This record gives sequence, C-alpha cells and structure tokens, in this order.
Amino acid sequence: MNTDLEKNVAEALRSRAAAVPTSPMPPLGAATAPVRTRRAWLVPVAAAAVVVLGVAAAVVLINPGGDAPPPSPGRVISADEGEQGGLAPGEVYYSLHLTTDASRVIIERELWLPQDRTAAWSQKVVMGRTLEDGRVVPDVGPTEAPPGGECYPATQPGDNEWCTKPGSWFSPTVEFLASAPRDQATIKQQLRDAAVAEQRKRTLPDGDFTATGDTMSESNLTFLELNYLRILLATDGVPSDLSSVLRGLIAAMPGIEVTADMADLTGRHGTGYSLYDRKHRPLTVIFDARDRFLGSPTEAVHHGVAPALGAPPSRMFD
Repeated sequence: MNTDLEKNVAEALRSRAAAVPTSPMPPLGAATAPVRTRRAWLVPVAAAAVVVLGVAAAVVLINPGGDAPPPSPGRVISADEGEQGGLAPGEVYYSLHLTTDASRVIIERELWLPQDRTAAWSQKVVMGRTLEDGRVVPDVGPTEAPPGGECYPATQPGDNEWCTKPGSWFSPTVEFLASAPRDQATIKQQLRDAAVAEQRKRTLPDGDFTATGDTMSESNLTFLELNYLRILLATDGVPSDLSSVLRGLIAAMPGIEVTADMADLTGRHGTGYSLYDRKHRPLTVIFDARDRFLGSPTEAVHHGVAPALGAPPSRMFD
C-alpha cells in the first residue's frame, strides 16, 4: 500500500482518538512491549494495509482470552485446511486486521480486494479501546477512512502507481506469491538485495533519511527484512507452503528470539519470533502450529473469501 496514504490515514485516526478520554482496556494475550517501528522501516504494502486495520459485519468471532471458540450455527467456520489461492468467479479476498500501539486505541479494518488489483476495492474501518469477542467495540471516531476506490490502494482516479507495479518481496502481489521461490537461500539473498536497494533509495539526497554507519549494518538490514516479511505475511494470497518456508527463514535470522507460547492481539496462541532495535523495542511475528501467520501482541490478522465487495466472508482461512 502507498506509504503516504497509510501514514496520513493512521495519523489522522490516531489524532482524533487522542482527544477521547482514556478508558480501561482489558489485557490482550501475553504482555509484551508494543511494536514501535522506526520510520525508516515503514514500508509500502501492495496487497494488504497493516498500518490501518479494520472491521465490518460481526462474522469472525475470536475469544480475546484464548483460542477461537468452537463453530456454532450462523457463524463463519474457519477451515482447518484452508488455503489462500485463486478465487471463484465473483469472489474477492477478505481480510480482517486489528492493530494497536502505546495509545491503546485499537484500529480494526475489513478489506475486500479483487484478484485483479486494478479493479474496485472497498474497506471499512472502526476504532475503539476494547474488544468484545475479538472485534473492536467502536467508541472512537468517526474514522473518516475512505470507503475504497479502484486500483488498490488508490482512492483517487489515476493514482495507480502501486497497483500496477510488478510484484516483489517488498511489494507482493498474488501472482508474485504464487511463483516466488521456495528455497530459503534464494529468498534470503533476494531479500538482502531488496533491503540494500531500499536503504540506498531512502538515503539519496532527495530521500527521507541521512545515511549513518548503521544504515547497511547486518542488524539494521535484518530488521528491515523482517518488517517487510511481516507485511507480506499479512497480505492476501500467501500460499501455505510459502508461509512455512518464510517461518523457517525467520527462525534462522541472526538475533531472533523465540518465545514458545505467545498470544496475538486477540488471544490466539502460537510461537513468537522477535528482533529488537537499539532501544530494545521488539518487532514480532507469531505463527501457529500449521505455520500460519497470526500477527503479533499488538496485531491480529485474519484471511478469507467473500462473495462480493462489502459482503460478509463466505469462508475463512484462519
């Protein structure tokens, strides 16, 4: 997604939230420090926005204190063997993202995306300070987030830079994810090449940052790579075999700390993998036992399929 769009919307949402009196929020999973990523590591997301996260019809119910409750009549049932991949005619990808930070405001975003990124897309965003059955209780807002557009993530006609550029590890598309290499050594080298190119771009004379002795350090580049993989894993269309390979690659990253039992924002448990910056602020990803990406202690990600833009999901993958 376009970095400026993410940044501007997120800042607008949180500035409005700052004016709302603070109210208690119940504990959400394992207690860890919030993920506060440096500006240098905020990146474009071509297939799923992670900075601004969302909601809509209450169809995916997650228990904030533990694992997802058992299916019941009238609810969407998560498929045990769900696989992200191609869509049937008329179907669109559906994703539900929740995120929070030190402000304790939770942003929840539902996103509906067609497989053809140049077509129409839609979203619904709400904010609040508490969760009920894994969904935000809206008590902050209105969000004033755009309802959608054409050529994701564009909200204005003609703004199609991101939706038409070729897919890559740092700007994933469904087509790229389907054909990406599955060899860890190959992926590792491609990620490093992309991270170096990104840092060089950011530190050009007209870039956002000034190069320092740490710009191309092993720890800085690895942190950048993990952040991009975190964003990629939150996108739609990540095949299960690729998710497994990426988990193994992340587990082998230098400096990674592994937590055997860690909960995401809505209380789903898995194994956490964390890197820390120089101020000991963590960047964390959590995988379940089937190598599916769950999110982090400050994020929860759910994927599925809907029959149309704005419609409740017909099936969920996680």
